Amino acid sequence: MMKIGDVIKQLREEYNLSQTELAKRLNVGRSTIAMWENNDRVPSEDKKEEIADFFNIDMNYLYGKTDIKNSYIEQISQSFMCSIEEQEHIKKYRSLDTHGKELVDMVLNKEYHRPKEFVQLMPPIIVPYYGEVASAGTGQFVFDDIPPEMIEIENCMENMHVNFAIGVNGDSMEPTYSDGDTLLVKKQDSINIGEIGIFMIDGEAFVKELGNGVLISHNKDYEDKKINENTICLGKVIGKHIKGCLHRYMGGES
Repeated sequence: MMKIGDVIKQLREEYNLSQTELAKRLNVGRSTIAMWENNDRVPSEDKKEEIADFFNIDMNYLYGKTDIKNSYIEQISQSFMCSIEEQEHIKKYRSLDTHGKELVDMVLNKEYHRPKEFVQLMPPIIVPYYGEVASAGTGQFVFDDIPPEMIEIENCMENMHVNFAIGVNGDSMEPTYSDGDTLLVKKQDSINIGEIGIFMIDGEAFVKELGNGVLISHNKDYEDKKINENTICLGKVIGKHIKGCLHRYMGGES
């Protein structure tokens, strides 16, 4: 059976307290803590109760008669156990008036929800960006020989398959995509009917929806383009990159 001094030392180390820190909490000298832990001296009955209250344990645990620290607390999920610092915060909170508690609640709730409002701090995905060369109008020359600019996009599940980004030039895909939008594209040589892709026709690049034998413009002021033997699918449009989140790699410019 453990002696009281052994239990005190074990509890102190579990709470990551030095002998000096515990002495301050119990309003005794550090040498007193050392003598307790060496079993050279036994705490008074009042101090035993104070130690039990401080560590939130049963007296039987302090006496080494049981392995259960607190018969009530042991029934509660360990996630609700409080550290020494948390206990101090709770004591201070309970001493506040209604206004003070409301203020603390407001700050606590704001901080608790803050991580959910921001993108997780993960390294961004870096992809080549080819500027506004995918036509949503009359067509632009394909971008094979255009040196790309490297940009950062959000590191999320949806963007894991993005191979490159490309800018929209023209309004034939409005209201889905507008002039100047940045599209995120996965390289693939075919897409399903109803999906939007980047297509090359006779050396020009277009962003269009794939139809049955035609490439569809969402803006009805523009005619659809017929697919011929020279039509090549360059990739599937996964989504639109939010311009406010566009960062040029190594440049930091938005």
